[in-house]
Amino acid sequence: MCATAGTALADSCVYQPGNNNDSGDNFYIAPVCEQRFIDQFWNHFDFDKGDWDDGFGYDDPCNVNQPLARTFNALYLLAYSAQDYATSTSDFSGNALRWGYPYSATKIDELDGRCGSGDKNTGARATTYTGLQDNRTVLKWPFFYGEVVVERAGTILHEARHAGGKSHNGGTGCPRKASCDTNWAYEGANMYQVLYLWWFRVAGTRTTTAMKNRARSEAQSIIDRGFNTNPGFVIP
Repeated sequence: MCATAGTALADSCVYQPGNNNDSGDNFYIAPVCEQRFIDQFWNHFDFDKGDWDDGFGYDDPCNVNQPLARTFNALYLLAYSAQDYATSTSDFSGNALRWGYPYSATKIDELDGRCGSGDKNTGARATTYTGLQDNRTVLKWPFFYGEVVVERAGTILHEARHAGGKSHNGGTGCPRKASCDTNWAYEGANMYQVLYLWWFRVAGTRTTTAMKNRARSEAQSIIDRGFNTNPGFVIP
């Protein structure tokens, strides 16, 4: 059982890792466990001990059954899947596969871990808070355990777009009836997420065929269900 991060109170969220080979977590964790990457992600996304202790992984950052390692895996994929990956968070050149990490690191104020619904199959994957409050992006159980590594990376970029000031503008007018953008031209969080996943499918490196296939499936689902006006793209 995992305690709620930032408190001393036990919560009802229980680890739900499933098959860590299928999720890609076993594949990505080896390079992620190098201290230089842990330090990089911790600094770029302003992680705090109080948001990732009490069973969330602060004391065991390479344990892929726990939330922190699964978040680090997503950040590694987001950062290093382009052949010529960006080496600075101020480098936004190239396509989304290359600028997805710098954009996310620049726009997200901090990443926090919480139970959310406590069930990987229900509730929001993540929520971003901005404005006259503590600006932060909160990752939850469906993010940690309901998504494979590449889907988590796409979710982080999606939330970064929200952190950058772009909220959903389509109400419940799309097929999934939530988190809708009116159209592709709005350049909202759904578009950014699709762009990254599409480029990952086409040109992603340091990955597996299975992960590229999952990127395609997730991107196509967002295209078909996340816009009030379907942009009509079909990803091969």
